[in-house]
Amino acid sequence: MVFLYLSDTCSMRSSPVHSHSDYLKSGSFILLFSLGFGFIADYLFNLTLSQALSSHEYGDYKVAYAFATLTSVIILLGGDRVAPRVLSGAIENKDRGYIVSFLLFYGGIALLLSALVILTTYLGGVLHLGKTDVLGHHPLMIITFVIPLITIGALLSRVLQSAKLLAASNLPWRIVLPAMKTCFLLLLMATISEVAYWHVIVTGGLTVAAIVVWQWHKIRQLDLINADLSRAHTLEKHKLLSLSIPMMLAMMVTMALNQIDLFMLEMLANEQDVGHFAAAATTAHLLPVAQVTIAGLFLPLIGPALDNHPDSAKTLFRQAQRLIVIVTMILTALVFAGGPWLLAFFGEGFVKAELSLNVLTAAYSIWAMSAFASTWLQYNGKGRQVMVIGVITLLTDTLANLWLIPEMGMTGAALATCLAMFVASVLTWYQLIIMNTGKSPLQISH
Repeated sequence: MVFLYLSDTCSMRSSPVHSHSDYLKSGSFILLFSLGFGFIADYLFNLTLSQALSSHEYGDYKVAYAFATLTSVIILLGGDRVAPRVLSGAIENKDRGYIVSFLLFYGGIALLLSALVILTTYLGGVLHLGKTDVLGHHPLMIITFVIPLITIGALLSRVLQSAKLLAASNLPWRIVLPAMKTCFLLLLMATISEVAYWHVIVTGGLTVAAIVVWQWHKIRQLDLINADLSRAHTLEKHKLLSLSIPMMLAMMVTMALNQIDLFMLEMLANEQDVGHFAAAATTAHLLPVAQVTIAGLFLPLIGPALDNHPDSAKTLFRQAQRLIVIVTMILTALVFAGGPWLLAFFGEGFVKAELSLNVLTAAYSIWAMSAFASTWLQYNGKGRQVMVIGVITLLTDTLANLWLIPEMGMTGAALATCLAMFVASVLTWYQLIIMNTGKSPLQISH
C-alpha cells in the first residue's frame, strides 16, 4: 500500500517530485523492508536478552542503553539531524570539501564531548561506589565507551542518507545491528554458563564498530568526500548550530521521554517495573521508528527543494505527512491488537505491562503524527519555537513522572509520556498554523 501511494504521488505531471520517482519507489521498498525486518530483528534481540538476563539485569541494561542513546544525540548537537538539510545540496553539487568540513566539525565536537562523558561517568561511579574496577559498576559505565562509535556512525549514516543511498544508510543499523547482536548473544549463551551484561555491551560495541568501518569504506568508495583537507570549507558554524541544536532538542522529545521514564522508574518504583516497562516501550517503539524511516525517505528531497523550489517542498511535506498518518494508524491498530501477545514472548511476568503498552502506543501514535511537522518548522527557521516546545515537553514529563510513578508505577510513567507527547503535539501544530497563516488559531476562529 505504501508503495502504491508513493507511485501515485510520483506520477503528478509538472512536479519536481516526478524527477525523483525512481528514488521514492525504491525508497518505499527499503522503507517496508526496514520497518518489517528491523522490528523483527530488534524484537528477537530483546526477547533473547530477556531470557539471558534476569528481569532486574534486563532493566539495568535498558537503562544503560537509554543513557548511551540519549547522550549520543545530545553530544552530536543535532549534526546528524541537520545533515540531510545541508548535505543533500552539497552532494548534488559534488562539493566534497563541504562534506569533509561538516564531518570534521560535528565529529570533533562529538569526540570531545564523548571523552568528557566517559570521564565524568567514571569519576562519578568511583566517587559514589569507591570502586575503580569498571565491571563492578552499573552497565552504563561500560556502555559510555561505545558512545563515540555511535556518534560517528550516526554522522556517516546521514551522509549516505543525504546521498539518497537509503539501503546503505538504514539497513545496517535497523537490521544488521540487532541481528548480529542476537547472534553473538546466542553464541554466548551456548558457550558460557552465565551471560553478564558487559558481554552484551562489548559484543554490541564490536558490531557497531564494524558497521562504522563499513559505512566509512562505502563513503570513500563512492567518492562522496575529499581526503584533501586543504580543500575543506570554512563553515558558518554559528548558523549551522542554530539549525542543528533545535533539531537535536526536537529529537529528544521522543527519545528523552522514554529514557526519563526508565531513569525515574528505577529511582521511584520497584526494579522489576523497569524491565517490564522497557519491554512495553520496545514494542510500542515501532511507531516512532516508522515515522523516522518515512521522514528519512523525504528529507533528502525537501532540503534542496526549500532552497530552489519552495512550493514543491510544501508538496513533499504534505505527501510525507499523509503517508506518516496512514502508516501510523495502521501500526497503532496492529500494536493494540497484538501487543499482549508480543509481550508474552518476554515471559509470563511481562504481561503485567499490557496497560502500559496500550498507553505508550497511544502516546507514540500522537507524536508520530506530529513529529514531521516539528521537522518542517525547523527547516523553515522556527528552531527557537521548537526548542521551547521541547523544554516544555520534558518538564511536563518529568513533573508528571514525579506525581504518577509513586502512585501507579510503570502505568504512571506511561501516562506521563502520553500527557507530554500530547502537549508537544498541540504546541507543534499551533506553531505550524501560526507560521502558515500569521495568526493564532484562536484569532482565526473569530
